[in-house]
Amino acid sequence: MYKLFIVCFILFCQGLGANLMPTKGKLADVFELKTGNTVMKIAAQGGRIISYTYKNKELLTQATENQNFGSTLWTAPQSAWGWPPAEAFDKREYTVKKSRRILKMTGQIDSKSGFQLEKKWRLVGTDVVQIDYKIRNTSLKPQSVGPWEVTRVPSGGLVLFPQGESGNVPKSTLMPDLQKDGINWISVSKVPIANHVKLFSTAGEGWLAYVIDGLLFIKQFPDTNPVKYAPEQGEVEIYFHKDKSYIELENQGEYGLLQPGKTLNYRVNWRLVEIPTALNIEVGSRELLTFIRKNLEK
Repeated sequence: MYKLFIVCFILFCQGLGANLMPTKGKLADVFELKTGNTVMKIAAQGGRIISYTYKNKELLTQATENQNFGSTLWTAPQSAWGWPPAEAFDKREYTVKKSRRILKMTGQIDSKSGFQLEKKWRLVGTDVVQIDYKIRNTSLKPQSVGPWEVTRVPSGGLVLFPQGESGNVPKSTLMPDLQKDGINWISVSKVPIANHVKLFSTAGEGWLAYVIDGLLFIKQFPDTNPVKYAPEQGEVEIYFHKDKSYIELENQGEYGLLQPGKTLNYRVNWRLVEIPTALNIEVGSRELLTFIRKNLEK
């Protein structure tokens, strides 16, 4: 029942079913995953997802739009590293291994923390990309850490996710438009605002959705108990850049002590589907919520 997983890698002068795509001298090695009408592109530089399309309609913020673009993995909490993220995680070249069904990228070791990231992509069914993240502690001391997936998308859509049980999260400067039947609804206008704003939240059921331009994007991940959140973080965090060039859809996994030589695992499933034209898309739409639930991986 699984569709053939295709990972294409082109060497310029060899007919290997290539897709080695230079972009302005950066992101030189790009690998492509195809399933049905969906195409995902991942750059070896930074191990970053740089494109995710349905019928050539782009979901992710591009490098031409903002220096913060695409989707990546950080370590939590941010207080452990401040800003910017470690170059070993976010900018340096990852080592690539591929087979017919799996693409794996292994990052360099961050000299400050001793953490090393590994990312593995696999196609599941006809339209789901399964991403397995690993954080490895290569240092000689136990360290606490959590996984943090950060996905940049254009403004102009609608964010939904289930509210979780009560727990301590930082104070938010962004609030939902509506909290109804256990669902948080956040509309995203394209109008610039005075300052960056962010929502920190508990979450339930393990999913986060974004609706834009006739597409539904769903991220599914293990639901985390608030007692397992990284310090000063939430399970779901939504960030609006003040010029509205992009927003961030962020989800985090369990924070815990990682012993030397041990690895933390975090799995996220991505799905991108077309929304029926007759579907009512607005804050609080029961039709939309029903459609999302039908498209969740069981």
